[in-house]
Amino acid sequence: MKLDNSRCPNRHSLWAIASLLFLLTIVTRLPFQSQILSEHDAVNFALALENFDVRLHQPHPPGSFVFLIFLGRFFQLFLHDANASLVAVNILASGIAAAGIFMLSSTWFDRQVGWVTSLITISSPLVWYYSEVALSYTLEFAWVILLAMACFRVRFGRPWTLGVSAAMMGLAGGIRPNTPFFLFPLWSIAIAFGVRDKKYSAKDLTIAFVLLVAGITLWAVPMVVMSGGIATYWQAIELWLDRHLKDADNIWGTLNNAIALLKALLFCVGVGIFPTIWMLGNKGRALIKHLKQDWRIQTLALWILPGTIYLIFIHFQRQGHTFTIMPAFVILSGLSIVLAGKSLERFYRQATLIIALAIVTVNSLFFLYGPAELRTRTNLRDYDRFVIERLAAIRDRFSPNNTVIITRGRYGRLLNFYLRDYQETSLSQTLQETPTLLPSHVRQLVLFDDRILSRLPESPDFQTLPLPSGESLRYLTWTGDRQVEIGKFHLEIQPE
Repeated sequence: MKLDNSRCPNRHSLWAIASLLFLLTIVTRLPFQSQILSEHDAVNFALALENFDVRLHQPHPPGSFVFLIFLGRFFQLFLHDANASLVAVNILASGIAAAGIFMLSSTWFDRQVGWVTSLITISSPLVWYYSEVALSYTLEFAWVILLAMACFRVRFGRPWTLGVSAAMMGLAGGIRPNTPFFLFPLWSIAIAFGVRDKKYSAKDLTIAFVLLVAGITLWAVPMVVMSGGIATYWQAIELWLDRHLKDADNIWGTLNNAIALLKALLFCVGVGIFPTIWMLGNKGRALIKHLKQDWRIQTLALWILPGTIYLIFIHFQRQGHTFTIMPAFVILSGLSIVLAGKSLERFYRQATLIIALAIVTVNSLFFLYGPAELRTRTNLRDYDRFVIERLAAIRDRFSPNNTVIITRGRYGRLLNFYLRDYQETSLSQTLQETPTLLPSHVRQLVLFDDRILSRLPESPDFQTLPLPSGESLRYLTWTGDRQVEIGKFHLEIQPE
């Protein structure tokens, strides 16, 4: 597994294949785009397209999603739909990721590994899902592939590569905040090797530092200015910082994070996990041996380790949080598939092709037809149908002037975006056990989903509005100057 640059595939043919994979990825994403903002954070991003202000959670702290928002605003000029604009960014990013990981794997290993790794990326249920929703993870997935490629080349002492990597490292913080932290050890060690081998001068390092600062400035300054200045920005993120460090403050939290990471890995590489386990079992000693001398293996280790430690021991809430390190696992999976196939070629010459096609097919079918409880196309379709028919029914039946709508969980922030002209749209997010008195002009209360207020000690006599799916919408209507109190487990309408 020694690095042999003389065996590097023809660059022109690589670019042609990468372009083909880019287009293939785009084509597979377009039919399955989500129609509705998928959750709380997606609404934050959508609202930030209109008015960027971290104080208002537009986007949520720490707010360093500047490039996602700017790209979303660009697509908004043509699409005039916040969700579609943000999804367009992610579809484009998924194409770049598929092409980039092909180029990286092909130059590291060979074209066969490049093909397999890219097809695993394209068919990955987790990557596919996040390519179809208005979140920030897919853009990061693409960027870390490009950044890791640049960091890898820094080791060999080309000044222009050092400058490019420095600028990319600076810009990375404007995509997702964790990216530069997780990849900084890889970048700094690559530079240290270059300095040790006397490949960089003081001038080269100075220029790299300037480019790093410039990259940070391009997103940090607009973010702070649009959020009211340094003092108000800091106040906005203090609570976030405190909460961020409490996910794994005991052994059970750490264990839960480790299990969640394994689940994310399974959903990302799918059945490609089995050749990976085989490779680690049969080639593990060889990999450890090569770790001391092979910069490719060292790069993968430095890519994976910092993020893994953080996710297990500090903070891990969504599977998309793994996307800083997940491309490295995809590369390992692609390599393991090729190695497994080669070990079977003495029995059947096309073993690698058969294994790769089988894994890609199973992964794709899982995304397309898997259960709605998981991150699949079925989940996207059912969620869109659920929300769209409720939004239409509420618009058709209830007046914004005297109606309050409450919901829970992932639906809560939707009200601030899609039903913003209704009354008290933030009530769902602030609802406490202590009851809140509704404004006197309100005459109707609509329950957006079935689980909200489902544990009342005494259930009021809700009316129901039938929906096209056969489900129904619960609501209450009252007249006169009756006072209505509502809490998490409390609903009371005072008599006139």
